[in-house]
Amino acid sequence: PCTGEDVVISKTVTPNGDQWNQYFEVTGIEGCNYVIDVQIYNRWGALIYESHNYQNNWDGSASSSIGNADKVPNGTYYYIVNLKNSGLKPFTGPIYFGTK
Repeated sequence: PCTGEDVVISKTVTPNGDQWNQYFEVTGIEGCNYVIDVQIYNRWGALIYESHNYQNNWDGSASSSIGNADKVPNGTYYYIVNLKNSGLKPFTGPIYFGTK
């Protein structure tokens, strides 16, 4: 159960209080003992979020006030997810962030 096919990565984050898609999540590998490293970039390639030992807790919070309510602006971002000690290549793809 700890293969690349088991990995499920969020496609959308909408932290609007409805309890759906509140966080960027990497799932399907619980119990595999992988350390998850996450990097999220904006469309210009600037790193906007980074976590080592990620805990499925990014809700679009911005490290600087570039968006409303300390969140990044609505739009498409790009992730790199590295499962350390898995032997798998990093996962990459788009993620949509929206508050509406």
